[in-house]
Amino acid sequence: MRRKASTTIIFLTVFLDLLGFGIVLPLMPLYALDPRFAASPAQIGWLMAIYSIMQFVFAPLWGRFSDRIGRRPVLIIGLFGSCISYLVYGLAGSLTVLFIGRAVAGIMGANISVAQAAMADLTSHKDRAKAMGMIGAAFGLGFVIGPAMGAFLSEYGLEVAPLVAAAITGLNAIAALFLLAETHVPGQNSSNKPEITAYHPFAPSRWRMAAQYGNVVAICGLMGLFIAMFSAFEVVLPLWGNEFIGWNMADIGWVFVYVGVIAVIIQGGIIRRLTPKIGEKNTTTMGLVLVGVGLAMMGIWGKELVWVSLAIVAAGSGLVHPGFSSLVSINSDAAKQGMMMGLFQSMSALGRGVGPVVGGIIYGTHKGGVLLFAAIGIGVVLLLFLWVARNIKNACQVETKVA
Repeated sequence: MRRKASTTIIFLTVFLDLLGFGIVLPLMPLYALDPRFAASPAQIGWLMAIYSIMQFVFAPLWGRFSDRIGRRPVLIIGLFGSCISYLVYGLAGSLTVLFIGRAVAGIMGANISVAQAAMADLTSHKDRAKAMGMIGAAFGLGFVIGPAMGAFLSEYGLEVAPLVAAAITGLNAIAALFLLAETHVPGQNSSNKPEITAYHPFAPSRWRMAAQYGNVVAICGLMGLFIAMFSAFEVVLPLWGNEFIGWNMADIGWVFVYVGVIAVIIQGGIIRRLTPKIGEKNTTTMGLVLVGVGLAMMGIWGKELVWVSLAIVAAGSGLVHPGFSSLVSINSDAAKQGMMMGLFQSMSALGRGVGPVVGGIIYGTHKGGVLLFAAIGIGVVLLLFLWVARNIKNACQVETKVA
């Protein structure tokens, strides 16, 4: 019972992180019109980027901290901190306070790496893809419900959506206090462990330690590149749809629902049946191919095949994230799960910070080019992954070695 409750809370933690990221997406244009903020396009871009930049910086710190003191306290701190950040953001009366709220939300939301490590603690190697598929489903739901909630609740005021997010996060934090069990025994293999500051993303010692898992680090980097390409597409999709197809705000909301539901179905159900049959490496390869093909179709044929293209992209993305995260977890030592999943999440956050900026720049100069640019970028990720995948193992290979 306690294990099931812990799994549910971990799922909600990931979901709320992505909900917090997505809930402000439809609010951004309104900050330019509201006289309290009068945000310029550049400021709006940075307001989106600061969340992911803070995640990039702090995800490894939270991950390693959880290796030393346990997952439970770090998750609880993150949940209560996220609740406070949403309150600050919702009650902000100036652009400066908005930035502070988003920065704190990014710092606290960086503990998603700890949630991934906790889920890995609760599962065996053979069930790892299933667990990471559940994490992926939480990502998908967050991306679906976040923008939709922001769009619908914005009709009642800019502050309503963040305050609702604060209430939901606060309830999950309280539930975690009573129901979340510890999944990692602190102090395991603790001798000769360096100080936590060594795991700062810019610390050379951190990278030297991670280098012993060279192929795993490569996968983390490829995940960051994939997220950058995907988010470049994602951030311009509403603009592209409005200009070339005539989507209004409601249409855009339904587009996100359509894409998210397909991704959730893949991550929450299909992948757990597919991965045991073909392995994590083939699952990831299939996902990258689908995303690249879908983006290329959309870039070439535009609105004629937009719904088919979106379905292909969504299905592919539903395979890539749990595939990459499973491979990172499977090919890392148990004592270093927090560190490596922290690096994985850090690279993902960096991609989410860089991708929208690159996508916006390309869209400003060549509106249709960003889709083909993203498709080519995914192709590069695929080729690099096929090269790296020669030296990494699927879950079945790890189980055989352990046995």
